[in-house]
Amino acid sequence: MTAVTNKKKQIFFLVAVIVLYALAVSYVAVNDLSWSGMFKAGLLQSKGIEGLEARVKEIDNPPLWNIPFVIWYIILKGAALLVELLPYWLIGMLISGVLVVFVSWEAVRKKMGYGGFKANLMATGAGSVIPICSCGIVPVLVGMLEAGVPLGPSLAFLIAAPMLNIPTVFLTAGLLGKKLALARIIGVFAIAMSVGTVVSWWQKRGGLKHLIKIYVKPNLSPEVQKFSYQIGVKLATKPEGITLEEAGTENLDKLKELEEAGLIEQTKEGKWKLVNRDMSAHQNACFVLPQASENLTFGKKVIKTFKISWNLFLQLNYYLVLAVLIAGAIRVLIPTSLIVNFIGGKALNSVLIASLVAVLAYVCTYVEVPTAMALIAKGMGPGATLAYLLGGPGLSLPSIMMLSAAFRRKLLALYVGLSFIGCVVAGYVFNLF
Repeated sequence: MTAVTNKKKQIFFLVAVIVLYALAVSYVAVNDLSWSGMFKAGLLQSKGIEGLEARVKEIDNPPLWNIPFVIWYIILKGAALLVELLPYWLIGMLISGVLVVFVSWEAVRKKMGYGGFKANLMATGAGSVIPICSCGIVPVLVGMLEAGVPLGPSLAFLIAAPMLNIPTVFLTAGLLGKKLALARIIGVFAIAMSVGTVVSWWQKRGGLKHLIKIYVKPNLSPEVQKFSYQIGVKLATKPEGITLEEAGTENLDKLKELEEAGLIEQTKEGKWKLVNRDMSAHQNACFVLPQASENLTFGKKVIKTFKISWNLFLQLNYYLVLAVLIAGAIRVLIPTSLIVNFIGGKALNSVLIASLVAVLAYVCTYVEVPTAMALIAKGMGPGATLAYLLGGPGLSLPSIMMLSAAFRRKLLALYVGLSFIGCVVAGYVFNLF
């Protein structure tokens, strides 16, 4: 994809975000619907709805045989969801920019290595207290990776943040009971720590390199930047790669550091070359040279933060639009009321079914608890309830779609597969108690 084509795509989806936002706001205003329902829960609902219903109740969908109206409502309900998600999305972009500019990549990498128990535990703990939903976590994840946080702890944070935070713990304890709230905490930590450990081990073996799509130049020290420039100049004339002898045997550690930063890679022949990235059709020495942040004034760092956040926002809007339209389709074709009625009763004694439902039914953070209450009223068992609470906020199709903005297929499959298995196991174990 050329730079011009990529720019046109970014502008198109930026316009799409603006149009969808304006559409939802206009529809609510013209039809005198609830503003709080849209801004707090991403729902199109009538005024006067309070309590738990305010989190799940929507205007009626058109009959499925009326195709034009079905398509219209998919767009409308997707647009309403975008209104709710956009602030979290923008905050996530800003956090990502701050991490890239203000956090020393080298310092974090030296301290955390490839991860490990302590690093994974810290990341899980941080995710469990930060109230950020699954949509806003994607840009934050990118910022963490480019700030030097290893992939294992980054995924541990990614799992914990939407599945668990302080407000959801109190909400779960107050409405569903203390035992379920405690089980939710234990389940999230178990899943996040397990995924973080597996990914850290795999990354250390070199199995997960170059499986991240989005790339932001890391914040490296002037010394390493100077070395990267020297290597970049050499690679500009030798794109096939240079040997260790040509780079200098005393620079092996620096070469590995640039490899960890995602700037260069080692070929099967043992040569070092620039990483071939989709967004870099014409690579040169400038591509391998990260921009310095240490010598910038605070004001210039702030400006750089906003520039990085804006560029990331433009890159990821495609996935945001696609995700909200998928969510809109789910809400029109498989509304919450249908899910409750269809899978209630004895069927929900199956933890596996509840986990699958969590994937198919888009559930924003804080909405999973009132939805679970409705399912419990229909006969859902305790283990299935736990599996639903764990999987709903982080494993739904729109959430997976947004994660595909940052993950390539193998890594995405690993994340989804391990998380899904974790939800099922947690549910079955909870049934034993």
